[in-house]
Amino acid sequence: MSSIQDLKEIMMQINEPNEFELVAHDLQHPYYWIYKVENVRVKSIFSKLEPLRLFSSRFDVFINGLFIADADYIYDQIGNDFYIKFIKVNFPEFDRDNNPYVLDDTDEVKIKGDIEKFN
Repeated sequence: MSSIQDLKEIMMQINEPNEFELVAHDLQHPYYWIYKVENVRVKSIFSKLEPLRLFSSRFDVFINGLFIADADYIYDQIGNDFYIKFIKVNFPEFDRDNNPYVLDDTDEVKIKGDIEKFN
């Protein structure tokens, strides 16, 4: 494959739609708030670039528009579903109004990066 063709392939991957909204899956788990998106996976990128990128830099996670550090969640691919498990102890015990801090099904959870939809 030529260098020009390689660049075209990389640009096509970069420009694909890559943001997905997750839905609440299990908010009662004792250790995690779990969200999922169906029929989504981390996509394969250009093989020559793969060893140059840490897996943790392949996507970003947001709650209500706020970036969440990768130390605050665990990701998992189970079958055709992609899960984000937010680690409860890594979040504040109380919100700014002194109410217990919780995530619920009204929170907007998104993932953006090297993610692709598949059937």
